[in-house]
Amino acid sequence: MSMSTSDLTPATHSPQLSTPLVGFSSIRERILENVVQRTMAEFSSNSLDLVLGEALYQERLRIKRGRDNLFTRGRSKRDKQMLSAIQKGLLRPPGQVDRHELLRVMTAHFAEEIGGRFDTRIYDFTTGMLPIFFNWLLNAASLQQFNPKKQRDLIHNQLIINGEVDHLRALAQHGTILLVPTHQSNIDSVLIGFINYLLELPPFSYGAGLNLFNNPILSFFMSHLGSYTVDRRKGNAIYKNTLKNYSTAILREGVHSIFFPGGGRSRSGAIESKLKLGLLGTALEAQTENLIAGSAKPNVYIVPMVMSYHYVLEAGSLIEDYLAEAGKHRFIITDDESFQPIKVGRFFWKAFTQHSKITVRIGRPLDVFGNFVDEAGRSIGPNGTTVDPRKWLTTRGVLCKNAQRDREYVLGLGAKISERFHRENTVLSSHLVAFSYFEALRQQYPHLDLFRFLRLSREQRVLPLSKFLEFAEQQRSEILKKALHRELYVCPELTMQDSQGDSFHGERVLPAWIREGVRQLGQLHDAAVVRIDGDEVFTDDLTLVYYYRNRLAGYGLSIRASELKGQLQGTHDRKGFLA
Repeated sequence: MSMSTSDLTPATHSPQLSTPLVGFSSIRERILENVVQRTMAEFSSNSLDLVLGEALYQERLRIKRGRDNLFTRGRSKRDKQMLSAIQKGLLRPPGQVDRHELLRVMTAHFAEEIGGRFDTRIYDFTTGMLPIFFNWLLNAASLQQFNPKKQRDLIHNQLIINGEVDHLRALAQHGTILLVPTHQSNIDSVLIGFINYLLELPPFSYGAGLNLFNNPILSFFMSHLGSYTVDRRKGNAIYKNTLKNYSTAILREGVHSIFFPGGGRSRSGAIESKLKLGLLGTALEAQTENLIAGSAKPNVYIVPMVMSYHYVLEAGSLIEDYLAEAGKHRFIITDDESFQPIKVGRFFWKAFTQHSKITVRIGRPLDVFGNFVDEAGRSIGPNGTTVDPRKWLTTRGVLCKNAQRDREYVLGLGAKISERFHRENTVLSSHLVAFSYFEALRQQYPHLDLFRFLRLSREQRVLPLSKFLEFAEQQRSEILKKALHRELYVCPELTMQDSQGDSFHGERVLPAWIREGVRQLGQLHDAAVVRIDGDEVFTDDLTLVYYYRNRLAGYGLSIRASELKGQLQGTHDRKGFLA
């Protein structure tokens, strides 16, 4: 079902809190102890001196490379105290210090750091404040006095929610939801929380990067709203297993969860194609254990969500980060804009004052194998028949875990989510303008690789307006064909007839969608991402154009995509450009 926020009147009270997350404080200690026991059991056959020694080395190196601030010193102090105790223990003979106890100390430390909390009073306060904040911003933006009807109209105009909304609501009654969104910005978490409020869904737990907890105010709210911490700097096996087991444990308890399967934010601007399968596999593990235990609602349902912005707050630093890694640090990484309050405020103000729509699509739900699921929670196999998950999880007549079998299932699920991300993507006018300008410019310099191309001078970045318009309309035609075949979705501006909303630019007719795309790209960034001046089109920042252009990578539209065979998503052409 497709719907928009015009059908979603914000509730005047909290949604029905019928999820285990509400009573999380009563089960938290049991969950953490279970996580510790499971993690320790997974290392029972290993040399604990080696496992602990490797973790100790990696953690010492992480701390040495990190930089503390006023708000992270307490956490670092606790980490150092734990590591000091582990080191002292390892220096003593096993007969004097039990290595299993040292493993318990480290695992319990990680589990306590990861484990979330939930406070109903803070949830009620936050869900009450979110609409007030957005309503204030919207009414301030329109210079109107508070008016509930106009408020709903403004939300409807700015935040578009499409897709399988009723399907998602129905499945929340049949099992546990694992919402898997695309991830472009740290703003995503706030936006998803507001969307869940509008949909009147129960609260969700979610994994949040530990860096987000550096802000004491944000940390307070996140720490009491079910979020659990994910420190991507910790690469040791003990931490990774502890995190995986925590995710499995809360899904087993029926706690609806949000997990960004791409790991972090998309640095390149492209839709995620290479997903983190470790945490994703916890959905299958949780369902298997629920079925073995005879749970009343054993199933975990995977629901893709694709968010589309005309502009991204951190676009500049994200693309530089991506290029620094791809180009072996030929670019310098700048500070992340999402931690600069003035820029965050500017983003929201621009989003709601300049008619910059944010489009969210709830994708078709999947089961843990990657099959589609109907509204009753039944899995539908590739041949259209109903699938019994028990049979898919039975080996030699026994319902059980099977590492090799389950690994293949998770690989298939990851590929299916990536495919659905691309199919549920909504192409905005700004995406297509950036793509068209970038690819038309590439045609003038076909011999250049990515890094030489991005160093083109200001004069070399100029395109004749006529060439840009011709190429852009060709690309729009290709996009509309793909939309017709359900390979993606498009915003309404791209479906308008040629004469609808067009304007004259000098003596030339400028299509409405191009004018809108150029306007949107110019809202947030100081540099002109794409600008039309007279009979010329140019950019002040080609790396930003590349970031927004990459939103259409993976569809076979780039000028060299035809040279590649097979899977395009996440691949590069011979010149290093995302295809």
